[in-house]
Amino acid sequence: MQSRLHPIIQCILLLIAPVLVIFAINYILMAMGKMGSATLIASTLKISLFVVPNAIFIIMHKYKLSKYSFIIAALATFLIVRSSGTTQIMNFNTFSLYAMNFIYFSLFIGVTYLAYFKITNFKLKNFLFIIMGTATHTLTLSILFLINKQQLSGGLIKATLLTGVNTYLMVGLALGIALLWFELPQPEVLYDYDDED
Repeated sequence: MQSRLHPIIQCILLLIAPVLVIFAINYILMAMGKMGSATLIASTLKISLFVVPNAIFIIMHKYKLSKYSFIIAALATFLIVRSSGTTQIMNFNTFSLYAMNFIYFSLFIGVTYLAYFKITNFKLKNFLFIIMGTATHTLTLSILFLINKQQLSGGLIKATLLTGVNTYLMVGLALGIALLWFELPQPEVLYDYDDED
């Protein structure tokens, strides 16, 4: 099906489909009473800040433009910091907030590269993306807390880990569905688990 679609259509779907998937998931959560209607759009936009940069990177890497990935990380950093609540900004040093978020999104792009361009098995791609994304999320936020001299308690680490798991389950699902319409180049084999193995 991917090959039947024009490359431009594939790129548009890769950018739009994940946002629609996230909106649908949040709508279901709202219908189940686990989210207020007022936060539906806000939550969708916030999670989209983790999906769209990766979708852009996937497109750029496919067309040999990945050397500009730092621009994506910088824009994502600016948007996520600007969209953060006033309380969060007041609790953290501004420079550390920008620096660690830039590192966060740079590592996140690296995770996307490894998962989607170096692994051949589709299920393994999504699984490793979620695992590595959660690890990146937990590690960078823990370092941010330490830099700002906040006590790194077990409860805080657990909350950070759970937030990472929830975020990357949603992001991984959204990207996985969107990639059904986007033709990835054949990766150089890093992991290839065939049925014969």
